Amino acid sequence: MYPISNLSRKELNVARKIDEYFKPDHMSFQEKLFNALLIAQHELEAEYYGDEFEKNRILEFRDTLLLLLNKITQK
Repeated sequence: MYPISNLSRKELNVARKIDEYFKPDHMSFQEKLFNALLIAQHELEAEYYGDEFEKNRILEFRDTLLLLLNKITQK
């Protein structure tokens, strides 16, 4: 997983969830983030959410993934 020194608590929680969800060790952390971002974006575009609250949770999750991707690509 990515070094945690410059991650907020929210980013750290998302990073841990992503790392646990995508078990294959052959995937880099960046690949895991990218795949999670694709899934979140697909859920939004296909409207796979039950209500506005769930939509907002997916949007927030997607935004956190984008922040994480931005941080690791600036290394």
